[in-house]
Amino acid sequence: MDDNTLHAYIKQVSKNIADEDIPLLISCALNRKLKKGEPLLKEGEVCRSFYLVDRGYLRTWYNKDGTIINLNFTFEGDFTTALKSFKNHQASEVVIEAGEDTSVWIFNLDIIAEQFNSHPVIILFIRRLISHLFLAAEEHSNLFKMYTPTERYRYIEKNNPQLLQRISLSQIASYLGVARETLSRIRGKRN
Repeated sequence: MDDNTLHAYIKQVSKNIADEDIPLLISCALNRKLKKGEPLLKEGEVCRSFYLVDRGYLRTWYNKDGTIINLNFTFEGDFTTALKSFKNHQASEVVIEAGEDTSVWIFNLDIIAEQFNSHPVIILFIRRLISHLFLAAEEHSNLFKMYTPTERYRYIEKNNPQLLQRISLSQIASYLGVARETLSRIRGKRN
């Protein structure tokens, strides 16, 4: 990812961040390459970072009684974190791992706070990012509260088609909260 692309991704979250402040933020970031299936955050670890996907995607999931439940897929140009762990400084209940070979930028909050506590623009960026992540989590939660499984699938089809192109059917079914067979029937039906 070149600097212009990284700048653009940061500006998507906080349009008010000045161009001259972005290098301060980037100076705290570490680029890491992950192999498919390699964890970035393990269950039980405290999450102190937020992650920006450069290439590939990250999958956020948890294990419920031996069943993997997919919560989120984060693609190129998007940020993610384990919000509850991040905010409350407690052990993560979720795993964040590479869904395919992935390159990710890791922004460690402790390093940022230590170096840039006197830069209100950086603190404002972090607040806006957390707000952005909360809104995305609410949107996903609302899918389950407001829509039937078929409507959830159609919503994803319309608003996030790359999910359907890059994620396995089993993982999409888990993400949508349906059995794979149900997803196959939904996909087979056309309005």
